[in-house]
Amino acid sequence: MSFRNSAPVLLLALASVWPVAAQNPSQQGRERPGAARANSSVSAEEAEAYAVANDYYEAGQNSSALTAYRAFLKVYPASSLASKAQYRVAELLDAGGNSNKAFDAYQTLVSRYPDTPEFEQAVAQQVIIANQYLQGKRMDFLGIPVLPGVERAQQMYEAILKNAPYSKHAPIAQFNLGLSLERQKSIPAARGAYQTVLDKYPNSDVADDALYQIAYIYMLTGLSGQSQDLSSLVLAKETFEDFLLQYPNSEKVPQARDNLKEIGGKESGDLMAIAKYYDWSRNYKAALIYYNDIVRKQPKSADAEIAKSRIEELRGTVGDDALRVGSERAESGEQLALRRRLQAQVETSSLADYSGPPKRDIVPDELPIVKQPRLRTNVRGDVRPLPAPVEPLLPTE
Repeated sequence: MSFRNSAPVLLLALASVWPVAAQNPSQQGRERPGAARANSSVSAEEAEAYAVANDYYEAGQNSSALTAYRAFLKVYPASSLASKAQYRVAELLDAGGNSNKAFDAYQTLVSRYPDTPEFEQAVAQQVIIANQYLQGKRMDFLGIPVLPGVERAQQMYEAILKNAPYSKHAPIAQFNLGLSLERQKSIPAARGAYQTVLDKYPNSDVADDALYQIAYIYMLTGLSGQSQDLSSLVLAKETFEDFLLQYPNSEKVPQARDNLKEIGGKESGDLMAIAKYYDWSRNYKAALIYYNDIVRKQPKSADAEIAKSRIEELRGTVGDDALRVGSERAESGEQLALRRRLQAQVETSSLADYSGPPKRDIVPDELPIVKQPRLRTNVRGDVRPLPAPVEPLLPTE
């Protein structure tokens, strides 16, 4: 197959856009000694406790700083310095290699202190951590990385979107949520996640990726044979065509065009198989419909040339009249519609919570109730069977 899925794990470039403080906490965010004391809303005890933790942090004593910041938060959770302390906790955990706990610490920050100045940077760090798990980072078990982290990545993206749905990083978190679901084979949920990008963040930088990925999912479903008809391939084709119209400058345009060629070949092959089956079973009217479908949908394909040739052969063999698909008579069409309505009523009466009349009382409004004639059970004297036919005599010479 020539198609390719180039959906990236996005936002890894955030590391170059946002300074990743967790990589070297001793070099970032240093505060002037005594800065906490300058805050008039902070008591002397709060300022002193925070200053102790900050001194450890500035000295590069990360373990002692982490302990001191946690102690500060336990005693002064409502302090105006609490959000800074919580950010330091997350930062130090990330620097120590405990990214899973670091994510939770950032989550505590954005949920408990949504007005913190570090809100957007905390969300950015969360996305970076989630991307690591999406890319293959494993979950630790007793200190050993053994469990795949894709499911954890999904949980992280969902947590980000719950607490920061309008963050500038939310569109990428939403898109990567779709990737995590897709890699877990949750295809309908993944498609829904990508659609949410288009619905909620239509002007984001990942909108084109989301539309492409929806088309790609439809294509995989159709090519895998899981679909009972051609609907998935048709949807894939239409979505790729929409993608080319809406995002002509996207870097995925060449891939979309290659995928359309792949879909066209598969679609015409499936139609040809159906047409040949009807042809073999001598249902020439149905065969003609599918042969014409091939010519209409893939006019430049090899299958289209074969279909055109076979159409001409059928016309020469059975004639146009035998191939003409006649319209249904009005009476039979009415009866068909009536039967469908009646069937729907009967199916409704079969539901467990149905409280209407029983099935035997369900009669369509369109037809009167016609009683069947009663059969006679006795033979009257004036009713006699017809005499047996008498063959005429043969002429004689």
